[in-house]
Amino acid sequence: MRRLVAALAVAAGALAATAAVAPQAHADGFLVPTRPERRVRGDYAVTYHRVEAKVDGQRAHVRVDQEFQNLAPFPLEAEYVFPVPPGAMVNAVTLMVDGKAMEGRLLKAEEARRIYDDIVRRQKDPALVEYVGRDFFRASIFPIPPGGTRQLVLEYDQLVNKDGETLEFLYPLNTEKFSAKPLKDVKVAVDVTSETGVGSVYCPTHDVVVTRKDEKHVRVALEARDVRPETDFTLYWGEAAGAVSATLLTHWPRGEDRGYFLLLASPTAPDGAAAAAKPKDLTLCVDVSGSMAGVVFEQTKAALRQVVGGLNPGDVFNVITYSSGVVPLWDTTKPATKENVKEALDFVEGLRATGGTNIDGALKMALSQPAKDGMPRVLLFLTDGRPTMGETTDADEIMKRVKTWNKDGKVRVFAFGVGTTVNAALLDRLALDNHGAPVYVRPGEDVERKVAGLYEKIRYPVLTDVKVDFGGLTASEVLPGTAPDLFRGSQLVLAGRFKKGGGPVDVVISGRDGDQGREYHYKLTAGGEGQGLRDDFPARVWAVRRIAELVDQIRILGRQEKELVDEIVQLSTKFGIMTEYTSFLADETADHGRVADNRLRAAESLSRARDEADKDDASGFAQAANQAGRRGADRAPPPPAAAPTTPGAPSDGAWPASGGGAAPLLKEGKSKRDVEALEVSEVRQVGNRAFYGRANVQGRARVWVDAEVADALKVDEVVERWSPRFFELLASTSADENARLAQDGEVLLKVGSRQLLVVEPARR
Repeated sequence: MRRLVAALAVAAGALAATAAVAPQAHADGFLVPTRPERRVRGDYAVTYHRVEAKVDGQRAHVRVDQEFQNLAPFPLEAEYVFPVPPGAMVNAVTLMVDGKAMEGRLLKAEEARRIYDDIVRRQKDPALVEYVGRDFFRASIFPIPPGGTRQLVLEYDQLVNKDGETLEFLYPLNTEKFSAKPLKDVKVAVDVTSETGVGSVYCPTHDVVVTRKDEKHVRVALEARDVRPETDFTLYWGEAAGAVSATLLTHWPRGEDRGYFLLLASPTAPDGAAAAAKPKDLTLCVDVSGSMAGVVFEQTKAALRQVVGGLNPGDVFNVITYSSGVVPLWDTTKPATKENVKEALDFVEGLRATGGTNIDGALKMALSQPAKDGMPRVLLFLTDGRPTMGETTDADEIMKRVKTWNKDGKVRVFAFGVGTTVNAALLDRLALDNHGAPVYVRPGEDVERKVAGLYEKIRYPVLTDVKVDFGGLTASEVLPGTAPDLFRGSQLVLAGRFKKGGGPVDVVISGRDGDQGREYHYKLTAGGEGQGLRDDFPARVWAVRRIAELVDQIRILGRQEKELVDEIVQLSTKFGIMTEYTSFLADETADHGRVADNRLRAAESLSRARDEADKDDASGFAQAANQAGRRGADRAPPPPAAAPTTPGAPSDGAWPASGGGAAPLLKEGKSKRDVEALEVSEVRQVGNRAFYGRANVQGRARVWVDAEVADALKVDEVVERWSPRFFELLASTSADENARLAQDGEVLLKVGSRQLLVVEPARR
């Protein structure tokens, strides 16, 4: 059996020179029909796509397994093409189809450009433009009979990018956008091994599961079904030794006076290690009022059983229930012995839902319990309603009393709002003012899953009372303002702005490990203007958190200065981050250049939100759930999906990145008792830019307008797609600009300092 081995030697210096400015994409491909009348999209589908990558230090071996199916009523003859960008170092490529080695060529530079230009001219598919200028591997595929399939297995080696102490692995899943149908099965697994230790691991693009096998070995896995991936899979990690690792990711666009950063910190011990089971003080405070009766109450009891049954040796705990009155299991917390756990489970089994909602009394009892020295204290507080009983039912008064009961701030409060009748503003303040987070459970969601999921995240405290000294980074607008506690299996993600130019930065992370103080020192690297990561996701993560902070100031604190609204509109427009207060920007008749009008519309919407923030209805619930997603964003959200989400479908309030299914923006439903997805269309994020679908621009029926275009009436040049001038343009554009030009439809965009309108060829 013949095996094709094509070798490409590229100077390591060229690779290093491109590492900081351009991500590498390797060896994911698509089929190009050889019959000129057939299109790339339409004749075939990818049924599954599986990737296994093993990274040792900077060396990676990647195995790709794909299956293509012919959807045409005749045999499909095609070429398999996969793009390889400049600067890649490919040591070996083996292409197997149905167990047979395939002939093929790895094409470089001038020859690759000529052949690929011919493919683009023949196919006239805008999506192909993104890969102009890259090297690529090309092989003919055996004819696939109608309805038939071909398995393709590809193996190659590569050198992963390294920038300072940060390494990057990128796999271009976005070529699967050419598949005519969603893929039934997508899997990407990356095993990372480092002799110096694997530090913080971060995937800005997809929902992944990170499993630490030991300090030097981490496995990252993505699994999805019935999806059409349109976002490249990107993974970052740091090389680190020690109990807590840290990685600094920076992005500083040219022309801006400050850069953006993400500081990542995570424990390096294996997940679930016995050493992680540090004792904690946990109180479960649960609403058992009459409105909880039914499925929700049974799910709540199941969650209590799961949490109590999962307590660690050395923990102390208590269960407090409240309705019209307050009933504790014990007067104070007790050790999680077998006998005490059994008594607690029996207590939970006997619970019944009846009476009103005494939130004030429940918080007083839970927060007034004596503290156990050296243990982090956590309160899980769950309710499905607003205060109706107790010494006070006024939300402001309750919060004043909470400050006296938890005056030292030692109790972390995680508040669960179940259903749309909660006072969401009260729960937000309760959690955020006490170093916790609010979690919202919409009608139809599983309470047990939500409660158990949060508990699993906070089960193993590693570092509490966390503080970060950014050294000479000159950090500002760091979000969240107070660093959250660090738990086993979780990751601390701080987003902010910085002014320091490129170079080393001394960062110190400190906190408490039980009753012991801990301090960790790191020598990290920040990029200067035009340096650091090419991708702008640090800026977008910071922007979505900053929007949440600004909305909180208006919605909860009652401030409505013009400057706050201006910044919300500016950030939404620049990054394409739509909110329920700025969704009008995505209307096809809107004009993002009309700053004064847009500020007025946003101010009116935010004013209504402020007035409705403490209502116990679906409107207040939707606001709170959306804000929870924005505050806790660890990745940049994609534009909201235009298609409505099925009512009652699971949504964990997080911001999954594209490819994992985005949590929808919520709004009050027609019934006023439930929430539904807020439909937002006409917005895209392409090549680090937001684009807006607009009607009647430059006499065209519909145009995608670059957010950087302030005046859509100004056009420096009109370029007809597929014309000689269009290909001249592609010869001088960057990878980001090619991605922007690779959009379906007509586009008005900035290329350099010029505004170009790319139009479809005139029909002749």
